[in-house]
Amino acid sequence: MMELNHIKYMVLCKLPYYGRKIINRFMNGFRRRRNESLASKLEDIRNLLIYNHPVSQVPPATGKLRLLQEGNTVLLALFARKCRENGLRYWLDYGTLLGAVRHRGFIPWDDDLDASMMRPEYDRLLELLPSLFPREEGFTWKRHAFLQIGYEGTPLNIDVYPYHFYSESLVSPEQHGSLDRRLTAFKKDVVLVDGRMNMTDDQIQQKIRREILEGKDPAAEEDTPGIFLSPAITFTKNTHLPYETFFPLGSMEFEGMKFSVPNHARQYLQFFYGDYLSYPDRIQFKHPSVKHMMEHVPFETAVNRFIDVYGKQIDMSQS
Repeated sequence: MMELNHIKYMVLCKLPYYGRKIINRFMNGFRRRRNESLASKLEDIRNLLIYNHPVSQVPPATGKLRLLQEGNTVLLALFARKCRENGLRYWLDYGTLLGAVRHRGFIPWDDDLDASMMRPEYDRLLELLPSLFPREEGFTWKRHAFLQIGYEGTPLNIDVYPYHFYSESLVSPEQHGSLDRRLTAFKKDVVLVDGRMNMTDDQIQQKIRREILEGKDPAAEEDTPGIFLSPAITFTKNTHLPYETFFPLGSMEFEGMKFSVPNHARQYLQFFYGDYLSYPDRIQFKHPSVKHMMEHVPFETAVNRFIDVYGKQIDMSQS
């Protein structure tokens, strides 16, 4: 009888534990089925859009995202004006260039800006930052492997990337191979210097990208116009592009204003994105930091104030 009571007692003690396991297993299965159902619905929506609504005809964003895009448009126009006044060449790049070509403005789900410059002008911009975008006026800037310019209390942001010239001799396959070997050696050196062999590939690539963009790689010392390397280096694909792809710079409409773009913008987008006139496999609505601000920070007043103050300082018809 004592043993039977002991067994009953042990079973009762274990019930909460096994109960939790059963509930957790049920909930995990429910979440998995829900996510699979959501993914299936999103794929159905994507297919419906592809066959019935060209990506170039997707309506503009609305609400807080549209307000953010309007504020970023003013920031871009201000950036372009300051570059022009100081003889600094820039061009729209990546998602912003794609938006200009495909939508004549922001990609409807985009939340920031991308621009690029040649390294000498990028360095000059860094020197001028305190006077062009004073912190005391609310501007913020961070330097990583690229430059980020923003405005305090808001998710406004423009990423500025430096490009490097390379000599014409890098056109040959032999020289391409030599460059790849130098980059591979550089990758090994970075790991050895750090003394850390457990860095992930992403961490290694980020560090190498930062080193190269800061001009520490000997291949970045070439300054003869010809072939140059985009900052989106991955070590899995040559990103050496002809000088004529970018220069002389052209112009294109973006949100009702004219901005500088690469000479052969469409060929560049084809190189970088492939079929850039189609829907992407994954629609990324927000960067994590922007998503956080949009969900938790009431930034509307600050963005509207930025538009009111700096929108008056720019010619909205010409940038």
